[in-house]
Amino acid sequence: MFITRRKALTLVRQSNRFFNTFEQGDFCMLRQVKTNKKIFIGPLEVAGERGMKGGNITHDSIIGKEPRSIIRTTSEKDTTGYMVHFPTLEEFVVNVPRACTPIYPKDASTIVQMLDLEPGHKVLEAGTGNGSLTLYMARAVAGGGDSMGRIDTFDIRESHSNTARKHVERYARGRYQPVVKFHIGAVADKLPEIAEPATKYDAMVLDMPEPCDQIPRLLPFLRNDRFLVCYLPNMTQVLALAESIIDLPLVMENCIEVEWKEWEVRATHIKQRLKKMVDEDEEAVPTDAWVCRPKNFDVKGHTAFLVKLRKSAPVL
Repeated sequence: MFITRRKALTLVRQSNRFFNTFEQGDFCMLRQVKTNKKIFIGPLEVAGERGMKGGNITHDSIIGKEPRSIIRTTSEKDTTGYMVHFPTLEEFVVNVPRACTPIYPKDASTIVQMLDLEPGHKVLEAGTGNGSLTLYMARAVAGGGDSMGRIDTFDIRESHSNTARKHVERYARGRYQPVVKFHIGAVADKLPEIAEPATKYDAMVLDMPEPCDQIPRLLPFLRNDRFLVCYLPNMTQVLALAESIIDLPLVMENCIEVEWKEWEVRATHIKQRLKKMVDEDEEAVPTDAWVCRPKNFDVKGHTAFLVKLRKSAPVL
């Protein structure tokens, strides 16, 4: 569907407001009140259902509700309560169906920082994949008025591009759809077909096994003194990249690996003290200990090396 710039600006301005209630087509994050367990469901449909351990959650019980409303299953015997939330971008990209392994939030948010993105910037992405990084960057460059940015994203696989397009359309009711343009084909071959010779991007990101052959052909489209980030799973790829840019107007500023370690922090009771208090029939049982430990089973470890290059062409 073709969207004019004026309509796109209108859509971005309208979509900036907070969603007060859930509607058909939205995604929802259910949080079990007792255990804090989260369940991702959607898109919401009239008469849709999601099977749970104690019964079914109907989509109709969510549609029209405000965030933080409590809903229950259709089973009268099941008293479990579920609080409804709009999913964050992080929750959305790790839970939607995958055409391939996504760039996870820890890397996507870091890439946005490394590219120094802001509203109004124009970004080239090679390797659309599942669209997770696409959404992170679109949120960073989206703005109103003349500051609305643009993401041109390329993938050689049509199936990946179609999946990513669907995710962008569905996240936050298509809030960032006007910002993103999808293209199918090898980026170095397709870019000259769609871009004017004078076109300059404020940032580029390449998620491909061998970016070395593509970079010399893409470099003329990158503004001088701006950044290009390569997403490379193996150090051998990083070394090949470093060798290939020796004669190019590029400086490697950073090569980083991002790791997140999630900690469990919660109030608890020491069993012996709790038993004593219950035996003594105390009405209020205060917290007497805290659990503070890393979630070793869920360490966000190595995914890729993020290599930041700065274009350093001489100023004539």
